[in-house]
Amino acid sequence: MHKRWGVFVLLAAGVIASVCTAADWPQFRGPDRDGKSAETGLLKEWPQAGPELVWSVEGLGAGYESAAIANGLVYTTGKHGPDGYIFYFDLDGKLKWKIRYGPEWTKSYPATRTTPTVDDGKLYLFSGLGTVYCLDAKTGAEVWSRDVFGEFDGQFPTWGMSECLLVDGSKVIATPGGKKASVVALNKNTGDVLWACTELTKGSAYCNPLAIEYKGNRMIVTMSRDSVVGINAATESRDCLLYTS
Repeated sequence: MHKRWGVFVLLAAGVIASVCTAADWPQFRGPDRDGKSAETGLLKEWPQAGPELVWSVEGLGAGYESAAIANGLVYTTGKHGPDGYIFYFDLDGKLKWKIRYGPEWTKSYPATRTTPTVDDGKLYLFSGLGTVYCLDAKTGAEVWSRDVFGEFDGQFPTWGMSECLLVDGSKVIATPGGKKASVVALNKNTGDVLWACTELTKGSAYCNPLAIEYKGNRMIVTMSRDSVVGINAATESRDCLLYTS
């Protein structure tokens, strides 16, 4: 993710509107987290003058993140003072709300570092201090929050926690990188812990988890500080680790 100082820009390539007008982009790198859009009829190259500027906004604060787009709404985050904020715009760039969600990372490279994940009417984000927040996607009201970094004895990387949360079915996957568990799954509606991978106790690594099917197993694939790991998505805290390298 690239540093963004208070400005968000929406572009359209000629008469072809941005992907958000026809299909959702509800999390980091799109619906399947692979950076691929299912849109068709796109220009094969941009006009010489570049894509048309549709709208831009200022005042978002400091952030290392992109935007999520769902149900005709645009979500992103930014840091003002010691706190993180979530911003919500319509597709014309009109600010619907700006809400403080909690304290943010204030040490080296202070900024927000999470693209929101939107799922089933709720918005999920992970602060640079390791707290998972669940907000109502229409109003911004907090539904629940959980300090998984503190609960699982997390270990800060040099530049704070940086993760875009994965929703997999009923679960929200987060990586506190804790001495008690590196990766945990929370109930997406309540924040209750569904499982914690206690076999893995290494720090996190600025990585966004993926859910894949491999040889009949539903796996959560992510990185710890020095390993690529595969975790049984249906685990109950025992025998969770399927693969590490």
